[in-house]
Amino acid sequence: MFRHKETKDLMIAYAKWRETVDRTEGSETVFGANAEVSEIARDLREDAEFALRILIQDLKKQNPFAIKEWVEMTKVYLNTIESSVPEEQIQQRKQIARDWKFSRSPLGISVRYPHPSQYWGSGIGVLGPDLDW
Repeated sequence: MFRHKETKDLMIAYAKWRETVDRTEGSETVFGANAEVSEIARDLREDAEFALRILIQDLKKQNPFAIKEWVEMTKVYLNTIESSVPEEQIQQRKQIARDWKFSRSPLGISVRYPHPSQYWGSGIGVLGPDLDW
């Protein structure tokens, strides 16, 4: 399914960040204004995002093609239209796909991806393209 094994690592790291944000975002209000719960939730989100950023930084030097494949596969998945998907979700998915960017310049590799909260209401599960963990 992937040309580069690191592409799967990127998918999993992003999925873990999405899952962490989905699980913890807003938990501060659900559980009350408990500072300890808020701090734990924030730390979990930051740790997951940091793990993704470190992986991306490493791959910019080691295998930028895996980053490009990750961005391209995600965009293709988001732009795949299923007949059962409501129009509102289709438009939201197209917008999310536009937020994914990969570019290469003399200054280096640049990658942009949306915050996990942009997926809310899109009908897309955490993993996106089918992955076997």
